[in-house]
Amino acid sequence: MKASMGSPDQVMAEAAASTVVAAVEATFMEAAVEEAAAERAATMKTARSSQTERLQWVLQPALARTFTSWAYGMQPRPKRTGFGRAGRNVELVANHFPVVCQLKQAFHYDVTITSVRRKRPEGEMDTGPDGDKKDAEPRAPAKPLTPELSRRVIEALADQEKWPRVWGYDGRKNIYAATLFLPQHESSFEVETTDGDSPRERLFKVTIKWAQTISILTLLQFISGTVEEEEIPQDAVQALDVALKHSMSYRDDVKAFARAIFWRDPTKVWLGYQQSLRPSQAGLTLNMDMAATAFLEPQPVVDYLLRAVGMRTPQDFARLTPQQHRTASKAITGIRIEVRLGGAFQRKYTVKGLMPKGPADLTFLNEQDGKEMSVADYYEERYHISIKQPQVPCINVGTPTKPVWLPPEVCWIVEGQRRLKLDEKQTAEMIKTAVQKPTERKEYIQKCLRDFAKLPEDPVVQAFKMSVDPNFLKVTGRHLPPPELQYSRNRQPFKVVPQPDRGSWDMRDVKFYRPGEIKSFAIAAYCSQRSAGGPVEDPSSIQNFMWDLFKGCNRAGIAVPNMSPVPESLIVWHNPSATFPGDTMAAAHEAASQHFRQEPDIIFVILPERGQTDFYKAIKRASDSHLGVPSQCFVPKNAGICTPPRRGRDQYIGNVVMKVNAKLSGVNVCLISKHVKWMDEPFMVFGADVTHPVGFNQNSPSVAAVVGSLDRQLSCFGSQILPQGHRVELLLDLKSAVKKLMVMFYKRNSVKPRRVIMYRDGVSEGQYPQVQRHEIPQIVEAICELNNCDAKDCDIPVTYIVASKGHHTRLFPATPRDGDKNGNVLPGTVVDKGVVHPTEYDFYLNSHASIQGTSRPVHYHVMLDQNNLGPDELQSFTYNMSYLFCRCTRSVSLVPPCYYAHLAAFRGRILVSESLSDTESSVSSAAEPTNVEFAQTHVKLENRMFYI
Repeated sequence: MKASMGSPDQVMAEAAASTVVAAVEATFMEAAVEEAAAERAATMKTARSSQTERLQWVLQPALARTFTSWAYGMQPRPKRTGFGRAGRNVELVANHFPVVCQLKQAFHYDVTITSVRRKRPEGEMDTGPDGDKKDAEPRAPAKPLTPELSRRVIEALADQEKWPRVWGYDGRKNIYAATLFLPQHESSFEVETTDGDSPRERLFKVTIKWAQTISILTLLQFISGTVEEEEIPQDAVQALDVALKHSMSYRDDVKAFARAIFWRDPTKVWLGYQQSLRPSQAGLTLNMDMAATAFLEPQPVVDYLLRAVGMRTPQDFARLTPQQHRTASKAITGIRIEVRLGGAFQRKYTVKGLMPKGPADLTFLNEQDGKEMSVADYYEERYHISIKQPQVPCINVGTPTKPVWLPPEVCWIVEGQRRLKLDEKQTAEMIKTAVQKPTERKEYIQKCLRDFAKLPEDPVVQAFKMSVDPNFLKVTGRHLPPPELQYSRNRQPFKVVPQPDRGSWDMRDVKFYRPGEIKSFAIAAYCSQRSAGGPVEDPSSIQNFMWDLFKGCNRAGIAVPNMSPVPESLIVWHNPSATFPGDTMAAAHEAASQHFRQEPDIIFVILPERGQTDFYKAIKRASDSHLGVPSQCFVPKNAGICTPPRRGRDQYIGNVVMKVNAKLSGVNVCLISKHVKWMDEPFMVFGADVTHPVGFNQNSPSVAAVVGSLDRQLSCFGSQILPQGHRVELLLDLKSAVKKLMVMFYKRNSVKPRRVIMYRDGVSEGQYPQVQRHEIPQIVEAICELNNCDAKDCDIPVTYIVASKGHHTRLFPATPRDGDKNGNVLPGTVVDKGVVHPTEYDFYLNSHASIQGTSRPVHYHVMLDQNNLGPDELQSFTYNMSYLFCRCTRSVSLVPPCYYAHLAAFRGRILVSESLSDTESSVSSAAEPTNVEFAQTHVKLENRMFYI
């Protein structure tokens, strides 16, 4: 966006504001400590956005954004002023191991590794139809080496130069050493080693330059509180962390990914462990946890493609539909494959896409021979390989403009690639392998530390003068009592007390606190009419299910039309050969409007027996964007439609009815709160999250969602769904979203909020400064615009809290008395000592009872607290809210505003439609959609919980 020219005063104001922005950024960058080197480039890219991007939100207009609003984001994060006292003390242990370090300083070297190209040996084979002209073309800029190859090069160099074992390498750009064992001037080396893809040795040039001396003493003093520092010295943490994992990263039987180590395994799920050094209130600790990830199984590419599209034989590819081709292309794009042409020769590539034709039909101009030929003919002529599966589409390992086409039958999936997206079967297998009971997890973690990593015997760890205690860290936590809940019975308030050890309660014989009402509805049926179109007496019919559903609604207090059976005019059957799924939804909307003489309050949807994903997306786009009516979908198998219902239909209906009431703007349950002074004033609780696309498509946007409470009961949360750039985590338009939600609050309550609390999900520790700097000022500006005041005069306090589940801290009861029957900590267990930040305001809260495996607490870190919420107030408020999630009768692990934002963001993902342009669909092999459209949420639904 270009800055428009205005009056001289405005131009001067914009220039002044730009100077202020630059000054603030400079101040921040001087005060902040650089993050870990592996994350440094990404962090700086976010922190230093282009001037055009900054003008888009920093200066719109420049006079509206003052230094005062920036100051909100520049404040130091709140320090811990005390510890919570509420609840019963419990003794716990955490998967943190105390680390003692006596090293005073470490030395940092910057490393650059480049591959030195040699002339191709005579007779070496190329692998694609374009291979003849590769040597004549200018070579593309060298890509960064993988961490695995970089470690291989540095290991060969260390052996060649006989380095002492006083150093650790992070696999990228940094070597950290306990002594100054290399010259302080720049040194260059040449070293030969294999790259793992081929037995032939390659030549590499390694340039090492001394970067800085790192004070480990400053880190130790920061933890002990003897120095005044705002940020943890991350360079010191990084140096010690790299030393702790260095030796394991070089073992041949492991695969290193970021902070995790996995044992090489021929199965699909690899087990391992994750470790990171953590400065905490208890001192330096090594956080170690079990890790599991799904890897692609080494297999022929043809077999992989068959499974991706659900086909049985390669001949079936002759009937490949455009949708199946799209599915196959998404599945194979970005995966590393190796070409097997016989003998010892194997070359590896990254797949860029799937071509629309097979090797028999895909032709190119062979410039060497000056003739047009097919890929199949090329391989027959050059390699004497007869293509036996010509129907299978070729894969492209080049670019759309300079493609390199390979027949899939000569390609294999390379071992050791993480699977980015799992289907239902793979997810179930992953859970079965990874889920461990708390006692089993403790034993596994301790075994990793003592028997696998063997850190006490590690020479690099010893060189850095570190020792690791093999015993779990003991911490003292507290068990908070559950809140009292309020339902209704006989139109009178009725109190329900959850079970303290389970965090759950029973809704039998009670009704919702404020039930909704269904005055108009219709049914869109996408299942088989032959199987589900019977009368009420047929247990597998829609009529029978609706009878049970309306009974469940009545039990919960929801008023429904008195009709049985449902008139056939209200059941709209989908005709797949004549209509699109959205047309059936529109017909159902029209049927309800004609029958009841008013728009439907909700549309009930019976999904098809198979292929539900695409139908679900089309249905939600129709209801959420075009019709503006909430919809409730039912899976036939779960609902007992088309097949006789199984036991548990009542429970299924009970769960669905809770969602239906929320979509009708009813209130399921509310808290019987003890008097808290700050809650006497009108307040809003916000939640925010961003969901990112899965896979390798660089054009697919991220989707952000912001939700805000619209009532005092914290039962109704309006939403704003915002598409963003690809994998952009910062909320770029938070101001607009917050302002719109505050307007909704005002329209419903006739009063503006006097306090604001924001729970932000999905933010890593490395992104804390950026979130503070970019998002908190936007909240303040939204408040100021709503109240028509300057930031310096804003008297509405803001509390901003980051909620994170992406950590590896686990809590275990030290005695059975302080745990549940599975060995997990009890719901309501809170820890604000020991494993928390040395000085800042944060805590861990386990608010739920884990159904299987080991429970994971949520880490809450306060970025700003103008409401002056003490530890007991904030921890109890956060825990009590976990009982208000409208989809179940148990407390949930994450505070509901974040949970709702997460659901709304995923619903926004459905509203994104992607397609290939005509040109790309015919010539491009990357299959990355460039026509991306976002269907806006219907204005009628923005203040309703349609996304539940």
